Amino acid sequence: MARNRPLPLSEEWEDPDTYIKELLNFATTNVLFMNLCGGVHILDFLTREPALYTTLLPEDWRAFFEHHDIHDILQLLLREDIEPLCVEATNGDTSAGARTWKDGAFPPQSLLEYIRQVRQLSLRREFDTSTQKKAKLPRHVAVGMKTKKEHEVEYFSQFVASLSDTVGERRGEPVSHIVDFGSGQNYLGRTLASSPFHKHIIAIERKHQYIAGAMGMDVSAKLREKEKSKTVYVHSRKKSCSGCNGTPEVAASDNAEAQSKTEQHEAPEDVPAQGETADHQEDVTMFKMLGEITLEPHELLGSITKGGQKQKPDHEIDTRGTISYIEHNIQDGYLEPIIDHVVNPSAPTTPSETVTDESTSITIQPEEQQQSNARVMVVSLHSCGNLVHHGVRSLILNPSVVAVAMIGCCYNLMTERLGPATYKLPVLRSLHPRLQATGNSYDPHGFPMSKYFENYESPGAIGMKFNITARMMAVQAPYNWGHDDSERFFARHHFRALLQRIFVDRGVAAKPGIPDDLYAEDEGGESTAAVIIGSLPKRAFESFTAYVRAATTRLLRDPKHASKIQEQIATMTDEEIQRYEMEYLPTKKHLSVVWSLMAFSAQVVEAVIVVDRWQFLREHDSVKECWVEPVFEYSESPRNLVVIGIKK
Repeated sequence: MARNRPLPLSEEWEDPDTYIKELLNFATTNVLFMNLCGGVHILDFLTREPALYTTLLPEDWRAFFEHHDIHDILQLLLREDIEPLCVEATNGDTSAGARTWKDGAFPPQSLLEYIRQVRQLSLRREFDTSTQKKAKLPRHVAVGMKTKKEHEVEYFSQFVASLSDTVGERRGEPVSHIVDFGSGQNYLGRTLASSPFHKHIIAIERKHQYIAGAMGMDVSAKLREKEKSKTVYVHSRKKSCSGCNGTPEVAASDNAEAQSKTEQHEAPEDVPAQGETADHQEDVTMFKMLGEITLEPHELLGSITKGGQKQKPDHEIDTRGTISYIEHNIQDGYLEPIIDHVVNPSAPTTPSETVTDESTSITIQPEEQQQSNARVMVVSLHSCGNLVHHGVRSLILNPSVVAVAMIGCCYNLMTERLGPATYKLPVLRSLHPRLQATGNSYDPHGFPMSKYFENYESPGAIGMKFNITARMMAVQAPYNWGHDDSERFFARHHFRALLQRIFVDRGVAAKPGIPDDLYAEDEGGESTAAVIIGSLPKRAFESFTAYVRAATTRLLRDPKHASKIQEQIATMTDEEIQRYEMEYLPTKKHLSVVWSLMAFSAQVVEAVIVVDRWQFLREHDSVKECWVEPVFEYSESPRNLVVIGIKK
């Protein structure tokens, strides 16, 4: 199961220690990388003076980009064999026009070297499907899964089952339960509990509606009995007591007149009310009587068909695998009191103990726990943010946890443990309240996890740090970009940057300055430039005019900006909007180039985050083995790296 190489590295790396040193050195000293990953923001692209494009990129890079289409540039960054180009750039004829690439300018040597460095430091994502037995999920198990999710579950469920068997063999004791962190709809757990795996699953999820939906799908997967339908009886309204009309009593003298009128208009019980016939009363009575009868689907028309209709037997429940759901908001990696009532159902409880599926009801203290015989493996398929950190730490914190296999995603949702970056760079982005809030969180559960990354010394800083912008770029998947979809999101980014320019010109947002401290409290009001639009319908991106109109409609609901939007933006004519679009049309390619470089470079950010989790396990003596490997195809699901740890 474990590979000879604990990290999926390029062949030129002889050992992981050398790789980690070069990885952290590049991430903390390469100024262009630090600017591309966290140092710039798309909203500042058209509002900076001088232009962000010219400030950020070297002149020879910009000259090269002007001669080539954006899709050729993407080809160079992602797929072109650059080794021959590097050799030619070093040894070839340096005279102008002597060398060409794709009938245009030849790439600068510094650009080729940057591409080579990023590629070398990025983790390998290739998944060898020839060594994996892909078993198509049965239809009743795959219920609710889309193509991407089905691909992930097919391969990862086999990996988890195989790892579970491997852990049992190496430790000499089988894994008794598999805990799924942030189980969601429990697609993975349901598959592992079904044939041919038959594992015992503990699904921990904080959202009640997800658990309810997952239980319904368990019925389809033949893992849970369907709740019997309840008969609902419809009763006629009871008559009020005689002499009582539902109102408080009043003195007879005060109510004499009203009482006489009531007696004159009150109909006898056996006489139909005015406007209602006796036949209609019989219909109502018959309706009420039928309302008290309940029929199951198999009973309908049973009396008028020959021999009646046989009742459809309930499907047989497969009890070889089990699923236990726990509704709990995971805050750290300590699981013993959360799962104890599942892994030790016969454990005695004292009056002071209360064990339920609700996390707030668990009052058992760690020192009161009895030694558990359970052997638990913690897994996760795309748990967001710090949830993967909690899962990785669970191997260290819990005696019953013997292995972990964690796949992360949504790096932007991780918190920061060491505070804001202290290295000094030319500030190329404006203040943003979220940047300040996340940078100063100092969350002990945040990034980085390992001591090595925490204490790493670089020029002007101690510790490895990434702000939220860098971590957000790390969830990009540039190798999956096609021609049409990349054109669409390039257009979307340009629309947003251009609208920000309009906001600045018309006073809706402040013109960004150059702050001395990017993470300081915003005292000058610059953060007002952060006008949040949110998601817009697909038709809003058919043209820039349509985008402005849709964004205006959305922002008119925002009390903070509504008055300025109404006064400055809603009154713009289509001609004014189109003039902006034509004036800034050349900047679309510039923005596309920068965004492509940001996404390409952010592969290093993801490598740092994943390697930090592996390094954390490596630093603990209780961990026998730990490694990282891809477990499904990048083209189907780009966050395909799993961090594995096995306890001694």
